[in-house]
Amino acid sequence: MTDAGFTNIFDIIEILAGLYIIYSGIKMKTTGTISSQLVGKDIDILSVRDPKGFIDAMFPFNMICGLLFVILGGVSLYIDNYMKVELWVNLAITGTLLVVCIIFAYFTKVSQDKYLK
Repeated sequence: MTDAGFTNIFDIIEILAGLYIIYSGIKMKTTGTISSQLVGKDIDILSVRDPKGFIDAMFPFNMICGLLFVILGGVSLYIDNYMKVELWVNLAITGTLLVVCIIFAYFTKVSQDKYLK
Protein backbone atom coordinates (compact mmCIF):
# COMPACT_ATOMS: atom_id res chain seq x y z
CA MET A 1 0.00 0.00 0.00
CA THR A 2 1.33 3.44 -0.90
CA ASP A 3 1.70 6.30 1.57
CA ALA A 4 -1.28 8.05 -0.02
CA GLY A 5 -3.41 4.93 0.37
CA PHE A 6 -2.48 4.62 4.04
CA THR A 7 -3.15 8.28 4.78
CA ASN A 8 -6.48 8.07 2.96
CA ILE A 9 -7.51 5.18 5.19
CA PHE A 10 -6.44 7.13 8.28
CA ASP A 11 -8.33 10.23 7.10
CA ILE A 12 -11.48 8.19 6.46
CA ILE A 13 -11.19 6.66 9.94
CA GLU A 14 -10.95 10.19 11.39
CA ILE A 15 -14.09 11.25 9.53
CA LEU A 16 -16.01 8.13 10.58
CA ALA A 17 -14.90 8.52 14.20
CA GLY A 18 -16.12 12.11 14.18
CA LEU A 19 -19.46 11.13 12.68
CA TYR A 20 -19.82 8.38 15.30
CA ILE A 21 -19.07 10.79 18.15
CA ILE A 22 -21.69 13.21 16.80
CA TYR A 23 -24.21 10.39 16.26
CA SER A 24 -23.63 9.03 19.78
CA GLY A 25 -24.00 12.49 21.31
CA ILE A 26 -27.29 13.12 19.51
CA LYS A 27 -28.55 9.65 20.36
CA MET A 28 -27.68 10.07 24.04
CA LYS A 29 -29.36 13.49 24.12
CA THR A 30 -32.57 12.28 22.45
CA THR A 31 -32.92 8.91 24.22
CA GLY A 32 -31.41 9.76 27.60
CA THR A 33 -29.30 6.59 27.41
CA ILE A 34 -25.52 6.71 27.73
CA SER A 35 -23.51 5.11 24.93
CA SER A 36 -21.27 2.39 26.34
CA GLN A 37 -18.75 3.13 23.58
CA LEU A 38 -18.03 6.60 24.95
CA VAL A 39 -17.35 5.72 28.60
CA GLY A 40 -14.71 3.68 30.36
CA LYS A 41 -14.95 -0.08 30.76
CA ASP A 42 -15.24 0.31 34.54
CA ILE A 43 -18.55 2.20 34.24
CA ASP A 44 -21.71 0.16 34.77
CA ILE A 45 -24.19 2.13 32.69
CA LEU A 46 -27.20 0.55 34.39
CA SER A 47 -26.23 1.81 37.85
CA VAL A 48 -24.82 5.28 37.21
CA ARG A 49 -25.57 8.16 39.54
CA ASP A 50 -26.64 10.98 37.19
CA PRO A 51 -26.97 9.94 33.53
CA LYS A 52 -28.77 13.16 32.53
CA GLY A 53 -26.01 15.28 34.06
CA PHE A 54 -23.38 13.30 32.15
CA ILE A 55 -25.26 13.59 28.88
CA ASP A 56 -25.84 17.33 29.34
CA ALA A 57 -22.17 17.89 30.25
CA MET A 58 -20.80 15.82 27.36
CA PHE A 59 -23.17 16.86 24.58
CA PRO A 60 -21.30 20.07 23.61
CA PHE A 61 -17.95 18.25 23.68
CA ASN A 62 -19.37 15.43 21.55
CA MET A 63 -20.60 17.91 18.96
CA ILE A 64 -17.47 20.09 18.90
CA CYS A 65 -14.93 17.25 18.98
CA GLY A 66 -16.89 15.15 16.50
CA LEU A 67 -17.17 18.11 14.12
CA LEU A 68 -13.44 18.84 14.45
CA PHE A 69 -12.64 15.20 13.66
CA VAL A 70 -14.79 15.37 10.53
CA ILE A 71 -13.33 18.72 9.43
CA LEU A 72 -9.71 17.75 10.10
CA GLY A 73 -10.14 14.37 8.44
CA GLY A 74 -11.85 15.96 5.44
CA VAL A 75 -9.21 18.65 5.05
CA SER A 76 -6.45 16.08 5.37
CA LEU A 77 -8.13 13.79 2.83
CA TYR A 78 -8.50 16.69 0.40
CA ILE A 79 -4.89 17.81 0.87
CA ASP A 80 -3.55 14.28 0.46
CA ASN A 81 -5.35 13.82 -2.85
CA TYR A 82 -5.53 17.25 -4.48
CA MET A 83 -2.82 19.49 -3.09
CA LYS A 84 0.90 19.54 -2.58
CA VAL A 85 1.70 21.09 0.80
CA GLU A 86 4.66 21.38 3.08
CA LEU A 87 5.16 18.72 5.73
CA TRP A 88 4.38 21.18 8.52
CA VAL A 89 0.78 21.52 7.28
CA ASN A 90 0.16 17.79 7.69
CA LEU A 91 1.93 17.86 11.05
CA ALA A 92 -0.24 20.77 12.18
CA ILE A 93 -3.40 18.88 11.22
CA THR A 94 -2.20 15.74 12.99
CA GLY A 95 -1.15 17.75 16.05
CA THR A 96 -4.52 19.49 16.19
CA LEU A 97 -6.29 16.14 15.97
CA LEU A 98 -4.14 14.84 18.82
CA VAL A 99 -5.03 17.86 20.96
CA VAL A 100 -8.74 17.37 20.19
CA CYS A 101 -8.44 13.69 21.22
CA ILE A 102 -6.74 14.63 24.49
CA ILE A 103 -9.33 17.30 25.29
CA PHE A 104 -12.19 14.91 24.50
CA ALA A 105 -10.67 12.16 26.66
CA TYR A 106 -10.05 14.60 29.50
CA PHE A 107 -13.59 15.97 29.57
CA THR A 108 -15.03 12.47 29.22
CA LYS A 109 -13.01 11.33 32.26
CA VAL A 110 -13.93 14.41 34.31
CA SER A 111 -17.62 14.01 33.45
CA GLN A 112 -17.53 10.28 34.24
CA ASP A 113 -16.00 10.97 37.64
CA LYS A 114 -18.49 13.73 38.39
CA TYR A 115 -21.73 12.15 37.14
CA LEU A 116 -21.32 8.42 36.78
CA LYS A 117 -19.26 7.15 39.72
